[in-house]
Amino acid sequence: MKQSLKDIEIIFLDDYSTDNSSSIIDYLMKRDKRIRYIKNTKNKGQFYSRNKGILKSRGEYIIIIDPDDLLLNDILIKTYNMAKRYLLDIVQFYHLMGGYKWNKLMILNKKKGIFFQPETNNIFFDCDTRYLWDKLVRRSIFVKSIYFMKKKFKNERFIIHNDETACFGLFKSAYSYGQVEEVGYFYNRENMNSTTKKNFFPENINGRFHSVFSTMDYYYDQSENNNYEKTKGGYHFFKIRIARYYENKIQFLTKGFNYINRVINKYIDSPYINTTEKKVLQSFKDKVNLQKLNLTRYH
Repeated sequence: MKQSLKDIEIIFLDDYSTDNSSSIIDYLMKRDKRIRYIKNTKNKGQFYSRNKGILKSRGEYIIIIDPDDLLLNDILIKTYNMAKRYLLDIVQFYHLMGGYKWNKLMILNKKKGIFFQPETNNIFFDCDTRYLWDKLVRRSIFVKSIYFMKKKFKNERFIIHNDETACFGLFKSAYSYGQVEEVGYFYNRENMNSTTKKNFFPENINGRFHSVFSTMDYYYDQSENNNYEKTKGGYHFFKIRIARYYENKIQFLTKGFNYINRVINKYIDSPYINTTEKKVLQSFKDKVNLQKLNLTRYH
């Protein structure tokens, strides 16, 4: 509401909340006519809800904001002006990550400058553009990516809370990309009820594994992507999402074992993966198969 860019619409997408969110939003709507309120008739998950809000939006560009974070007041006008000046589909910016007691400047973007296809698609593989809330995106690109993602990922539930999967669709669909070297977003790490924390709950682990390996699977299968850079990029994605966060959650994995093995085998068989990396993949594969064996014995 305090953005220096005034010609905006503000959409609240309420995924069937059971608290007093609706009364707060009603109060805000009386103060600001730019606010629109959309509420699901039942809980549908974050990916579905984001897409619904995007499809019902009317703006030329879109930015996604999580409910417990903060958007700095001038970032919309700075990113919008750059997007219009250079005809960009995506404009990314820096963010602060922390809480009330500590803050850390996150400069995750390695690709400084302006890029066009095919370089735009490659940016995703740098593994530093995987958040939705640190970028301004042309609405038509968002819509294109939604239909692209629905075709690839039939079940929207398994990509719940997954920015990486949504960004995958954006960078596959976008033609141009640029970066504003400004801090535009404060990401709150102290909210223990956030969806990020819930990603590590046992009931969500199957979805997280499926999402990561489905993304790796698609990238590897693209004929134009079967080269050194992108195969290595897929492996790096495995390292930052599976090896770093989820490998110690294998004991909660209950399905999808054969699919995970098939994807891992593609990378193990790749001539662009070195011996050390193949050992890492094989070690993870062994743990997955051990979990599958343990479940079989238990039942």
